[in-house]
Amino acid sequence: MALDVKKIQSLSEQSITDLKTIEKLGDLEHLEELNGELKKVLESGELESINPMLPPYIVQIRKNIGFMIGNYRSTKTHAINRSKDLMQLNEQLSHIKR
Repeated sequence: MALDVKKIQSLSEQSITDLKTIEKLGDLEHLEELNGELKKVLESGELESINPMLPPYIVQIRKNIGFMIGNYRSTKTHAINRSKDLMQLNEQLSHIKR
């Protein structure tokens, strides 16, 4: 199997475009704000007087939102780092004469 530099470069460029799209996505600020408000209402103890089933439900929602926000931040960081890696790869491949 021969090294197809042009194909790798082309796919790398397309991948960089995909990664740049991920980088440009918002920071999920509304989810973060919601998570903060849910924390406040949990800490106030008001939910228990309304419905004793609400606090565990809200705890689960906050846990899932927190997990999602963490995954999103990690994915965004990976997108930034992998874009840099692919740009460096293309730079190295540009020196290969094929």
